Amino acid sequence: PPRLNLTFALVASSLEMAVPVETLIFLDVDGVLNVGVYDQGNAPVAFNADNLQLAEQLAGRGHPLADRLRAVASREIEHGKDITYKSLVATEGDLSDTLVERLAWLIQSAGTMCQVVLSSSWRRPQHARRAAFLESRISKQLGKPFTFDDRTVIREERTAMDRLKCLGDYVETFCKKRDSNAGKLRLLVLEDFCISALSGLSSNEGPIDSCEDAERYLLRKAGDDTTASVRIIHTFESWKTEQGMRVAIGCGITMEHFSRALKFLDGERCLQDDPVALEDGATKLDTDTLGLKGLADSYVGLVGHPPSLVDRALTLVHGM
Repeated sequence: PPRLNLTFALVASSLEMAVPVETLIFLDVDGVLNVGVYDQGNAPVAFNADNLQLAEQLAGRGHPLADRLRAVASREIEHGKDITYKSLVATEGDLSDTLVERLAWLIQSAGTMCQVVLSSSWRRPQHARRAAFLESRISKQLGKPFTFDDRTVIREERTAMDRLKCLGDYVETFCKKRDSNAGKLRLLVLEDFCISALSGLSSNEGPIDSCEDAERYLLRKAGDDTTASVRIIHTFESWKTEQGMRVAIGCGITMEHFSRALKFLDGERCLQDDPVALEDGATKLDTDTLGLKGLADSYVGLVGHPPSLVDRALTLVHGM
């Protein structure tokens, strides 16, 4: 919505950091901006409206993939809040509106020295139209033109380690070219790693059995750049249904992931316990739902900046 975009711009313009912080956001798409369902031996299946409708029609017919899609739809994202993955179903372009909006919040929160690097298979030439459509969706959320600042090198990627090595090579090259006086560097990785766990992996630097190991791997790739910090948001979940069926998904940027990413971007600050505006059941941060003051309060709760800055933005918006 226009007023949301204007509030974004006004608040962001007031949040100049005393010490410059450069941020790289590495973006996977499938399993991050949508929910992808693992289908052994085949490409992941998009959790979109059409596929879910078909899965509902196949209920009770012994179709394993349809059963998995329905299991995803009924899976709670936040325990006790009656919010399921159905709230993140993808629509046009196999993108979830909710998840694209959360990405926009992260980009905005990262500040003016933020670069977004496309590390998804969507960076390949055959997906150029999909990538352009994604850029238009992000632009709409930000209220200004957006294009990816860069893409990782195109290479064969079949495993989580293949993707991690690709990210590591980019970080290594980037940091070698970086001015030694450039200031702090934050690396935020949004990735489902081929819908797989970060365990049982091996690299020249040693075994990788957790997100923390993968983060240390990327830090080592940063070399002498001791100002670098890394946060991997691993959008992966797996479980067994009551019927014993195994389900694995690239789960998208859930509220838990979103909170961790924002905490990283905002230092020690964290999401408030009850950010009404960003509950999975009501993620559209529009002024019709919240009222303009509610929108501004939500931004303060998310990013932790003084209310006076938001009040200044509110005054300008009301004066339109």
